[in-house]
Amino acid sequence: MRAVRALRPRSARTRASVAAAVGALLLATAACGSGSGGGGGGGTAPSSSGGPGGSPIKIGNVGVYSGFASDIAIAGSKGLQAWADGINAAGGIAGHPVEIIVKDDGGKPAKALQNVKELVEKDHVVALVGNHESGVDAAWASYASQHDVPVLGGTATGVAYTKDPNFFPVTGTNDTGYGGYANAAVLFHKTVVSVAYCAEVPACAQAASLLDTHARRLGIRSVPGQAISASATSYAAQCQKLKDSGAEAVFAASDLATAKRLVEQCAQQDYRPIWIDNPQNWRDSELSAPVWEGLVFAAPEPLWFGDGPGTAEFLAAMTKYQPGVLLNTSTTSGWYAGKVLEKTLAGASGAITSQTIYDGLYKLGPRFDLDGVLAPVTYAKGKPAVQEACTWYAQVKSGKLTTPFGAGRVCGKNA
Repeated sequence: MRAVRALRPRSARTRASVAAAVGALLLATAACGSGSGGGGGGGTAPSSSGGPGGSPIKIGNVGVYSGFASDIAIAGSKGLQAWADGINAAGGIAGHPVEIIVKDDGGKPAKALQNVKELVEKDHVVALVGNHESGVDAAWASYASQHDVPVLGGTATGVAYTKDPNFFPVTGTNDTGYGGYANAAVLFHKTVVSVAYCAEVPACAQAASLLDTHARRLGIRSVPGQAISASATSYAAQCQKLKDSGAEAVFAASDLATAKRLVEQCAQQDYRPIWIDNPQNWRDSELSAPVWEGLVFAAPEPLWFGDGPGTAEFLAAMTKYQPGVLLNTSTTSGWYAGKVLEKTLAGASGAITSQTIYDGLYKLGPRFDLDGVLAPVTYAKGKPAVQEACTWYAQVKSGKLTTPFGAGRVCGKNA
């Protein structure tokens, strides 16, 4: 593994101020304009044939499983389900099968709150795990806290993951994401960075200021970003402005189809910066498209390919229990939420309750990282989680996914 320039540590004030500004921004940037898909709603019960015989451990999962960004979100729930299927095939947890009950809110806050109330009051779940809410969790965060139902893992883009002691991030927060995008420019020896952000969602416009915050922290320069609309037929003006500004690296804060047209049209104007993307909206079927040559991924969660720690187990489980499911970092976020729950309940006996999970999380100790798989995090009773900044980097080269800095995490110094 090559030596890399690690992310620099962030002050608590910087983390808090950035997180407060970006509640739902990753949804707007990593998944903006993503297509809809089915299959996410309703409960999913474990197999009963040959499985564990105890009463089920009921786990709730809520997300944007229809409409905007649904295909991305569904991938996360399928990663969680693959984990549960494997656990049940091996006898469950302390003899109890794991039952994942999935609720679709379509990105609507009122529906999300209703779903969580049903999960708590009707289904009696002991935790909400691997959710893909992208900021919608603000509608039900206080309810979950008031009812002592822990929220573990999932896409940790909401402010609650950095401020609410009842939220336990497993993969990176939104702050981590923008730090990774800026640091990608540094790792590829670029000193001027910008962003092309989706015009349809007002929150997307914040991408420029967020990227600028981290660029300045890293000692590089950011230049004004450019809004791009998915319905536009030409991005000639945006490409020219980015080119004239001297941007050497550009974060594409839009859906994959729009970003693809932008990259193609900029190349036609002989403008070829390093393009940076969040792989939550990636599809490996795109690898054959020459336009993506050199694309850099900066992910706040472990990759879905390569020889990083934990990846072989993840891929084997997905192949066996959820074949054909979209694989990217949305999928890994769901899977690793399950793996942390598994670690939390190791050695548990008797009835599994929400308190059992709280106690297990606090006992994981300082800088827990699932044996080097995840970004180190500390869960402490009554305090928001403290997570270190780590990013996983990849690049498309000759139609293949590569890991120029290794398939594992790149982290800053201890916070």
